[in-house]
Amino acid sequence: MNAESPHLREAFSLIELLVSITLLALVTALIYGAFFQVSNSSLKVKASLSQSQELRLLMKMVLDDLQAVQYLENFVGDEEITSDTGIISELVLGPESSEVSQIDFHAAVPSRFYLDIESVREGMDPLLHEIGYRLELDTARDVWQFKRREDFYIDADLQEAGREQVLSVSVIDFQVEFLFREIEQATGGSKEEWIDQFNTVERECFETGEPPCLPRAIQLNMSLKADSGEVIRDSQVINLCVRPCKPELFE
Repeated sequence: MNAESPHLREAFSLIELLVSITLLALVTALIYGAFFQVSNSSLKVKASLSQSQELRLLMKMVLDDLQAVQYLENFVGDEEITSDTGIISELVLGPESSEVSQIDFHAAVPSRFYLDIESVREGMDPLLHEIGYRLELDTARDVWQFKRREDFYIDADLQEAGREQVLSVSVIDFQVEFLFREIEQATGGSKEEWIDQFNTVERECFETGEPPCLPRAIQLNMSLKADSGEVIRDSQVINLCVRPCKPELFE
């Protein structure tokens, strides 16, 4: 009997080769499937983080401006001149027929939109401007835009003029609420009275304190909708300095 050739003993049969190729294809498919699943999850997490960061930045900008709100007593000192100051916030129709806030106020903040003015370039920013925030529909694109309005020179109308800048097209909700006052309870303690609209055009407020010229605190609620459809929300409360904590804010 002839001895079997060593080369024949080491060779793969056709069936073994087919099985090996099939197993390799299965393992490769599993690896690629896992890779793409991890990749898609990573992209979703990245998009969510990006939207969360955008919301935090928008919230910070609005709250920083509101933290610097001012009521200008001297600005409305002349009884023959009807001038607005403080805060004017009202509810208007927003995305999906919901009510959203539209707010305008005086704030002691540096200018953001008038860096081209010579006085600003020379470091002589008056640090007192009209600021406004609103959600408006761009009918040409059918997109809701979240805008910041800034008027370099304050005038009698707190809600008009100035320059507008679109900050985001992802905002779907913008709500500002105000701590109007704290009511003492007969049983002890106090109850907070929050309102969703605020107007300080009543000049008597500075002398009487009723209604207050500025709210004691402000709660800001905002929501963004990502391209994926995910809705991200945030809510923060800030306390305001109302008279007499800093009288210079009212001069």
